[in-house]
Amino acid sequence: MASVEVYLKYDIDKLGRAGQRVFVKNGYARNFLFPRNLAVPVTKKSINRLENA
Repeated sequence: MASVEVYLKYDIDKLGRAGQRVFVKNGYARNFLFPRNLAVPVTKKSINRLENA
């Protein structure tokens, strides 16, 4: 099973705190985290935006 690295926007029980980079399964990110705006995928653009904020 493949995984994807995401930045958490909010604290999520048993996963991590806001601002952390974590690896989750593709389906969990695509079907739960992204639609609910709880996380964003880690990309060069998101790294620059979050580190300079």
